[in-house]
Amino acid sequence: MRRYLVLARQQYVEALSYQGMLDVDAAQDPTGLVTERFGSNWLELVLAPESAVYWVLGPGAGVEAT
Repeated sequence: MRRYLVLARQQYVEALSYQGMLDVDAAQDPTGLVTERFGSNWLELVLAPESAVYWVLGPGAGVEAT
């Protein structure tokens, strides 16, 4: 099983924004699955392997106000 962060934008002036996670079996093509789940109406749709991400603050970490 491989896990990817899904990032996307609809215009170049926008920053890529987090859309969710995608879990893919090793034998599956992630490009077909990501468009099925997140649609194909994006200017850019990017998959980043979770194993390649260096988390500074992870999901659900929360940030305390100072």
